[in-house]
Amino acid sequence: MYKDRWNDSRIGWRAIAVPGELHGLRTEFEKFGSGKVEWRHLLKPTIDLLAEGYPTSHALAKALNQNEAQIRQEPTMKNYINPDTGRVFQPGEQIKTRKNFLETMRILANSTDPIKDFYDGKLTEMMVKEFKANGGIIDIQDFKNYKSIVHSSENVIYTKLKNGRGVCGPPPPSGSAVAQAILNIMDGFEYNMKSFNDIATLYHHFLESSKFSYAARSWLGDPAFVNNATNIAKNITSKEWADWVRSKITDGVHPDAYYGGSFEAPPQDHGTTHVSIIDAQGNAVSVTSTINLYLGALVSSESTGVLWNNEMDDFSTPGHPNFFGFPPSPANFIRPGKRPMSSQSPLVIYNTNGQELMAVGGAGGSTIISGVAGVALHALWLKADVKQAVDAPRMHNQLQVSFDFSEMNGPPNYTWYEPNFPKAYVKSLMDRGHLMKAVNNLTVVTAAERLADGQIYANSDFRKGEESAPAGY
Repeated sequence: MYKDRWNDSRIGWRAIAVPGELHGLRTEFEKFGSGKVEWRHLLKPTIDLLAEGYPTSHALAKALNQNEAQIRQEPTMKNYINPDTGRVFQPGEQIKTRKNFLETMRILANSTDPIKDFYDGKLTEMMVKEFKANGGIIDIQDFKNYKSIVHSSENVIYTKLKNGRGVCGPPPPSGSAVAQAILNIMDGFEYNMKSFNDIATLYHHFLESSKFSYAARSWLGDPAFVNNATNIAKNITSKEWADWVRSKITDGVHPDAYYGGSFEAPPQDHGTTHVSIIDAQGNAVSVTSTINLYLGALVSSESTGVLWNNEMDDFSTPGHPNFFGFPPSPANFIRPGKRPMSSQSPLVIYNTNGQELMAVGGAGGSTIISGVAGVALHALWLKADVKQAVDAPRMHNQLQVSFDFSEMNGPPNYTWYEPNFPKAYVKSLMDRGHLMKAVNNLTVVTAAERLADGQIYANSDFRKGEESAPAGY
């Protein structure tokens, strides 16, 4: 679909997939809600912000400034230009321009059937009309056909770790199984946490585990189209697969082919947010939401105010990697009705005694998987609390040849690490053969944990900027 026109999957009306967030949230509300809170009350805080205005965060301002030229050229993005300055909104400036989205939220808040109103109603007709007028590919049947998937427990991906701990996450096309695979491999090693050499070896094992796990990612896809995707996800989180990978990990590094994968060619997710929640009753929620890149497709609906995603870039295009550097994988090629592979890796880590609990997830494209696994690594093996685990410097290796981030271009199979990563460990990894390159802020992770004494702690990643902070209750 995008062969020789790959940029169409990133910018404009052909880059958009049917948005699923409203459908998912309403389905979750109906199936798992307590019945004590009305739907309209859940939407009221957002409606109030849109009505009264809200300050532009540093993260949003950065995204707007990076894309200002495109925003100025696109009439549907005028709500992101400050009418008082003629420029995109800067940090701290109040955004009061999204009146069309405010009206849409009011309609949905007061609706007895918001799914029907958005996916098969007047709102749908207005949005589809805009797609048709702008050369988009989504029609009214695409909206009608969209359904959230509520997985049975047998399709949830579980990983059993030592000491009575377990990890669970959604099946493909999410990346949770890949993050769990890394942890499953690491769980079979033993380390002396007081030994520099052992901790250096732990980081080496983490990178090698990441390579094998990211390679296995290329076999995964939408289970509705890739028949064995869920079985593969369960396989790479099994004890047998972890044992096999550990037998392949040596004291050094190896050529790319050593780690496996099914890429059709040699290897060559910014608009994401994550919320981790633990409540007083011991319920945990780990939920990731995305429009793929910052500001999605850089077009919006003038009738409803919806800022459109560019999720089509999460599919593989023959002969071209996606924005995050993932090479084309046949299991992830585009098909009608198919969901693309995603790096979203929401996890819940628990102790079988029911006392200790952690919800964790992140944002940052392909670095989500290693970021989430890295935070869990610090919590489970380095005995870090949630503050230390999230704040700790990170490493990333997704078994690639190139990376499209401007800071990350480099020779084959570079490992990126944050500049505050201890230099002694970086040198140790280089001595083992890892090619290392410093990169700022690899991913953004949020986590909440409940300890054995019942106390709940949370950390929102400082990498997101000064507005990032955990909320209480």
